[in-house]
Amino acid sequence: MADHRDEVIVLGGGIAGLTTVLALRSAGIPAKAYERSPALRSAASGNGLVVWHNAVLALRAVGLDKHLDTIGEELRRYRFRSRRSGALADWSIESGTRRHGAPAYTVSRPALHGLLSDLVGDDLVLGARCTDFTEEPDGVTVRFEDGRTVRGPLLIGADGLRSTVRKALMPYEPPPRYAGMTACQGIVGLPSEQVPPGVFVNTFGEGSWFVYYRLDDHCVYWDGVLNDRIGRRLGHTAASLGLGVREALLREFGHWPDPIPALIEATAEPEILPVDIFDRDPVPRWSTHRVTLVGDAAQPMTFNLGQGANQAMEGAVVLAQCLSAALADGPSAASADAVSAALAAYERRRGDRVARVARRSRANGVLSRWQNPVVCLLRDAFMKVAFDRLVYRKTYQLTMDTDLDRDIHS
Repeated sequence: MADHRDEVIVLGGGIAGLTTVLALRSAGIPAKAYERSPALRSAASGNGLVVWHNAVLALRAVGLDKHLDTIGEELRRYRFRSRRSGALADWSIESGTRRHGAPAYTVSRPALHGLLSDLVGDDLVLGARCTDFTEEPDGVTVRFEDGRTVRGPLLIGADGLRSTVRKALMPYEPPPRYAGMTACQGIVGLPSEQVPPGVFVNTFGEGSWFVYYRLDDHCVYWDGVLNDRIGRRLGHTAASLGLGVREALLREFGHWPDPIPALIEATAEPEILPVDIFDRDPVPRWSTHRVTLVGDAAQPMTFNLGQGANQAMEGAVVLAQCLSAALADGPSAASADAVSAALAAYERRRGDRVARVARRSRANGVLSRWQNPVVCLLRDAFMKVAFDRLVYRKTYQLTMDTDLDRDIHS
């Protein structure tokens, strides 16, 4: 058994786990991430995301934000439109950048994951699938499928939606909740005349919607989202006619405003990734004395606020801040009471915030899934009246209501 009494064990080598290792390192706390996937490519799921101002500030607190310029495209505007009636709202992200002192970036998820994994270096172990763990007064022992065991002072579960650590902590919890929608994602090359840089476009239909934004000078990320009714209908049609995902999506989005049909048509069938969307109800606690959760393992949420990865990074930094004093003399020297108090402080700082973000994300998902044409006309009318003022202000207030200590960066 490998005994690393001064090394925190992080289960999961995704964005949450890698950011946790780097945040702990910045606080002077050694940590190592153990990822079940045997290769980085399979660990880096997904295509595109927005790193919003709150996550940039979190990364800045641990000296990581400067790396975003190398992989990201700065976001300047967020536009909402209806597939039938055109423009609904137009948000200035640049004003948010000035107000909060941090930009927002559109990035390739694999590029962000690759950046973080390069920075973590040898503190990422691949092909390490956890089977179980034992928590004791003076540490935690983790067992892996290949027979390895590792012992450390603290276990952090950053192992995603179906977390092994969470299942052990909450054995009777129901499975994740299907949010009633499937996102079909792709990345394709398209010239800037068709998709300008720095603009996120979200187009609403009836029970389906479509988003796209540029990742860099060459590539555009797109996401066609279907509610469960439309998804089932398209699935039955595709099966009966022998259609692939691409052709099925063109049946739904082929008559939508440009450049939506062109984005789908230009994407090869194998490059389109359907993803079913899940979340969980918020819970008041997710820690024991020496075990805790971060990212989707703690609070998975739908993508309707674009905050899943952002809350994971923010949570990783807050967790490191809470642990910095408790583990200041080295993890092996920390008492069980000190670690437990630090994890309780982490829950207090994060619990209400991630619950509010998760609930708002779920509510926005309901709004987007509406299919009745009359109801959708009323939704669009509300967006024209309220989104540029009330919703814009409330959304920024929610996403920027962080509890970061921005001065702990070592």
